Amino acid sequence: MPRSQGAEIFTVSTALGNVEAVFLPATPPTGDTRQPLVIFGHGNGEVIDYWIAALDGFRQRGIGVLLVEYPGYGRSTGSPSEAAIRRVMDAAYDHMAADVRVDSTRIFGFGQSLGGGAICLLSKDRSLRALILESTFPSLDIFAARYWAPAFLLRDHFDNLSSVAQFPGPVLVIHGRDDQLIPWKQGQRLAAAARSSTFRLYDCGHGCWDPERLPFWQDAVPFLVRSGILAQTQ
Repeated sequence: MPRSQGAEIFTVSTALGNVEAVFLPATPPTGDTRQPLVIFGHGNGEVIDYWIAALDGFRQRGIGVLLVEYPGYGRSTGSPSEAAIRRVMDAAYDHMAADVRVDSTRIFGFGQSLGGGAICLLSKDRSLRALILESTFPSLDIFAARYWAPAFLLRDHFDNLSSVAQFPGPVLVIHGRDDQLIPWKQGQRLAAAARSSTFRLYDCGHGCWDPERLPFWQDAVPFLVRSGILAQTQ
């Protein structure tokens, strides 16, 4: 696993297996005694190692980062399924919400592609202040037959559309204009289903994480301020 300053590796144990997680505390000193936290869900074909440094922008803005692996991915045991991912995400949330360094009222979720499904599952069971969904599908019932998906996903639904519709907080939906796997109009459907949403279309393809080139922070920071996660001065 790549190293990052202050990274804390721990194991989330459930009846369905032991999963690796990494907590990356916020790096700048803040006046807050407790820091907000983003729980990140990565896409299929990835592991949490890929994101150790990629999400430093959150840490630099005073937000801690929690990376949660999926069962059967990377060095984690168990088998991947919607139920297993849901249980792991809930357990990881509980672990960090009890940490004295974390403000449990300012925890939010950020999911990319499959990770959007993991975060939507979490939103059903635990209190999240806001959601950021990037390149995320409305439901696998729609996409499994048409687009490539790992075998375990074909057994599951990941009904993100209903999760977003039920979510009481604000939602930021980001999608690539040139996404060939999940066309951007599907992201627009997610945004339209939310009670309070912002939709942003970027000039990129699927899973286009490039915050240096794309206006992610120009969109995310005001969204996080409006959501009460960041102070107005940030």
